[in-house]
Amino acid sequence: MQQAISYENISTLQSGAYVSGTAAKAGFFSSFIEWCRKQETNRFLWLAISFLGHIGMVLPLTLYIIINSGNNFNLWIITCACNVPVLALNLAAQPLKITLPALFFAWLADAAIIIYALSIFFAH
Repeated sequence: MQQAISYENISTLQSGAYVSGTAAKAGFFSSFIEWCRKQETNRFLWLAISFLGHIGMVLPLTLYIIINSGNNFNLWIITCACNVPVLALNLAAQPLKITLPALFFAWLADAAIIIYALSIFFAH
């Protein structure tokens, strides 16, 4: 019974080619999570990227642009709400399948905030 319900059998069904006789297509999100699982061997590289690259460079750049575009308090709240989980998840030593989506979402949110703040800056 243990071999019939093992993890290996379940993972081959989820990532395998055939489910009930038809070809299973992996969606973008499931293939992204699978890629995140494979990145576990590069854990320290992603930890350095998230601490030095994101918390040390991208976040201060975002906050600097917010300050220079009129210091909108709502943008501060959105920036903190999107970037604090990256730090918290890495300090909690969560697996990369959890921390990498948070990191990429924070990068997307920071890019949107920077574009919005720069549009406010150049509009005035």
